[in-house]
Amino acid sequence: MNKPNFFIVGAAKSGTTTLYDYLKGHPEVFMPEDLYKEPSHFADLLDWYRDPKKYFALFDKAQPQQRWIGEASTAYLSDPSAAGNICRYNPDSKIIIILRNPADRAYSMYCWMVQDGYEYVSSFEKALAAEERRSRKKIPNYWEPQYYYNYLYFRAGLYSEQVKRYFDLFRGNVLVMTFEELLAGVKDDYATVRQFLGIGSHRATEEVSNPSVRVIHPTVQFWLRKLNNKMIGDQPTKEERDAILLRGIRPGKPPPLRPETRAALLERYRDDIHAT
Repeated sequence: MNKPNFFIVGAAKSGTTTLYDYLKGHPEVFMPEDLYKEPSHFADLLDWYRDPKKYFALFDKAQPQQRWIGEASTAYLSDPSAAGNICRYNPDSKIIIILRNPADRAYSMYCWMVQDGYEYVSSFEKALAAEERRSRKKIPNYWEPQYYYNYLYFRAGLYSEQVKRYFDLFRGNVLVMTFEELLAGVKDDYATVRQFLGIGSHRATEEVSNPSVRVIHPTVQFWLRKLNNKMIGDQPTKEERDAILLRGIRPGKPPPLRPETRAALLERYRDDIHAT
């Protein structure tokens, strides 16, 4: 049985998909297909791939020359139990953490939640105001069907404790990169990542994966997701999974984060940033 021995653990909307795409194309690395990029098996707050047989089957196609077998589940950073669960599974695992300016990450997360139909709140500022109420709810539920910390836009960006959990358990097997370092890494073929994993050179794409897009309205997209989910089968392709949802997408990027909102968030993050 092929088992994963390295994990890209987040933070969400910090370039994890870009790094996943690069490593997935590397001849010395195996990662599951895009539809199963984030199985989140070791996150107690998710039950997508809790069944070990179902989870480990994702790695069945790994070849002998692919000595690194990995996955990229962003929930592993914010879920308090994930680091310990991974350590109990394999304390020698390699861990890659990508961090982004927490205010920019929070807004990017909101935009992604909107475009994928998981967020009905009409503005980022209102979603921030709803966070305290949501933090006391059992999530997922009908109105918040995604991962719990994906709705806690501010709290999910409190990196210091999240990163510390991995350093405490995995010590020298942790690589921490910033979003900017990751994007700059394309120029040297992700040399930092290759050195960390001990793998050879491999031509990288210069495209950023999984960018946010504009939608008609968050509420429209939310109901398109509900309809989309009713129309797909148990094992849809990526195209089938999002076919109806795509009707709410419009050309262009989401509006930029308001400067005053960004400044207020950075002030709230100040102590945690210094502690990270």
